[in-house]
Amino acid sequence: MSANKLTPANYTVDIAGEPTELPIVAINDKLAISLLMVIDMGVSFGERIGKALATRLAATRPDIIVGAATLGIPVAIEVSRHLGLDQYVIVQKSPKIHLGDALVEHVTSVTSAGSQRLLLDRRAVPLLKGRRVVVVDDVVATGSSLAATLRLVRQAGADVVGIGVILTEGHDWRKALGVDAALVTSLGHIPQFLITNGHAAPDPATMAAV
Repeated sequence: MSANKLTPANYTVDIAGEPTELPIVAINDKLAISLLMVIDMGVSFGERIGKALATRLAATRPDIIVGAATLGIPVAIEVSRHLGLDQYVIVQKSPKIHLGDALVEHVTSVTSAGSQRLLLDRRAVPLLKGRRVVVVDDVVATGSSLAATLRLVRQAGADVVGIGVILTEGHDWRKALGVDAALVTSLGHIPQFLITNGHAAPDPATMAAV
């Protein structure tokens, strides 16, 4: 099942007060998602969501922002900029020569095949230890990647005071995050979609943000 065979082809979601059209993409024969690729949304979109999240997260008084590669990178940059912060930390997903001694967490994701590793450069630990940290990402769906990121920054001694995402998807993430779900601030919500004979209909159980 390919995305271009689904009807409708797109889903419109309100993101911080503006309607945004996202393509509906099949995950398997029965399930589809509306896909936000923040790296393809342009500079003005990044600036807008960064400002909106920064406004909503300002009360947490973060010392530094942490984002996860790859799609969380522009979110971390823009939120940091609008909060007046200069440094940020990125949790990596691919092994690099300078990450041989990294802190590691394993994770599975709905949009990535197989198990992945999240890696935090030990040289970032002094930036996080004892600091007020907000973790940001593009979309939280299963919550597994976000939960692993939280474990990593806490290993580094950080005090996680907030979580910011552009969109929440469905509700599975709440179970994965547990008490940390209460820290999540988002700019919008998207359902998951059930596929029947090529038609993608929002799953009523995932419609409302709760």
